[in-house]
Amino acid sequence: MSKKRILIVDDDRTTVSVIRLYLEDYGYEVADTALNGKDAIEMARSMRPDLVLMDIYLGKGLDGIDAAEIITKHFKIPVVFVTVHADKATLERAKFIEPAGFINKPLRETDLRTTIEFALAKIKPDKRNRIKTKISVENVLESLYNLTPAEARVAAKLIEYPELKNAADALNISTTTARTHLKRIFRKTNTNRQSLLVHKITTGPVGLLIRKDD
Repeated sequence: MSKKRILIVDDDRTTVSVIRLYLEDYGYEVADTALNGKDAIEMARSMRPDLVLMDIYLGKGLDGIDAAEIITKHFKIPVVFVTVHADKATLERAKFIEPAGFINKPLRETDLRTTIEFALAKIKPDKRNRIKTKISVENVLESLYNLTPAEARVAAKLIEYPELKNAADALNISTTTARTHLKRIFRKTNTNRQSLLVHKITTGPVGLLIRKDD
């Protein structure tokens, strides 16, 4: 039987090294390591590991919960959160992702090994043979910012057409309708100008998709 492959995501290099040593000692293969959410998403997409060990707090940019939501929803890869004590709001966000488990820091070897074994045991036998799903810009925007499908289409089209009217024409909707969607998009993405919105979108996970398709 081939070794189970695990992706480690943590912005602390010492923690990464410790987890790597434990995993290799348990007989698992470390698929790779990532220090931030953006790299974690790209590695999960390209490497398709059996499991992801994800720190919640990853410094600047995407946190582990945002990255885990995309990985679990679009790649169907289970995620185990590894984190220090989190506030109630953060834990509620994390539980919404339905992770395969939680491991508290500081790490205890028995907790790490047991949680990983249970998480891997829940994977269906055909998991490694799953069909690779092509994810779109709209899919990621919906997941990341809780946009509706219509809002996600408008946000995605603004990357291609900076002028709102042109974006509306391309979507076959009125400029008024597009503007209404845009106001909601601003609120959900915590932006207030199109330039800021496009910058935020293209420097996040969507930027990975755009660069991959170029």
